[in-house]
Amino acid sequence: MNKEPKDNLDLFTKKMVNDLPEEKPSLDFSKNVMDAIYAVEQAKELKRSQPLISKRTWLLFVGVIIAATVYLLKNTTIAENSLLSKIDFGTYTNGLSFEYSLGFTTSNVTIYAFVFLAIMISVQIGYIKNYYSKG
Repeated sequence: MNKEPKDNLDLFTKKMVNDLPEEKPSLDFSKNVMDAIYAVEQAKELKRSQPLISKRTWLLFVGVIIAATVYLLKNTTIAENSLLSKIDFGTYTNGLSFEYSLGFTTSNVTIYAFVFLAIMISVQIGYIKNYYSKG
């Protein structure tokens, strides 16, 4: 292997580096660096995520779901052979008084759907909140 081209390249590189002017940082170099770091930190503060849906809206949403579920459980007659007929909801809803009726009846499937929806929403809210608070 021929060392001559490598030596020529090495000599050329040394000459180019020696011919370059020496650079000195400005007097306020440290201040400029610290200002740049401060600007990056400020940008991070501005980007801090805010929840898409506020706590007040979540509470309203959960309240509506609970109120609809309680209303349906209180004002719907449950068939004798259904799963919910074995549970006495009177002990839970006696304190809540709905003296009016909207004039419609609901099926047991609708009641099951509201109960399942309430359970799944509460599980998902907890899971998603924990997922995003860790990350």
